[in-house]
Amino acid sequence: MSSAEVYNNANEALVTLSNLWQTMLQIIQTVSDASASSLTVEPDLVQLQKARKEYEQLMSSLKSTVTWLENNQLKEVKPVDSKQLQDCLVEHEDLQRESAIASDKLKRMLNQSYALQFQMEMLFTSAQDISLS
Repeated sequence: MSSAEVYNNANEALVTLSNLWQTMLQIIQTVSDASASSLTVEPDLVQLQKARKEYEQLMSSLKSTVTWLENNQLKEVKPVDSKQLQDCLVEHEDLQRESAIASDKLKRMLNQSYALQFQMEMLFTSAQDISLS
């Protein structure tokens, strides 16, 4: 294990994290669009499932890369006390907070879309029952 490998895998994890962030935003947008038009148009569940599958693949990739990084930490860590490092740490904390907020929003929106889908199915079923009566 060399520092270059650790550096490359850390960069790969950051790229994956960025892609994961974009996918989460895409899912939020897709769910929002589906919720907004669900009363007039059937939601595109295939697109939602595709976005969710992509999210899960990226999350799996990120987890495996993080696990590798945790198991292959460099032994020689020289403390660096610089303004740039402090700025990066603050930015990292901000990004973690934003990521947690986005994850919570995504979970709420997905739960809302599932609840809306259930309500639509119940409405459709009751409408069929009424027409049969």
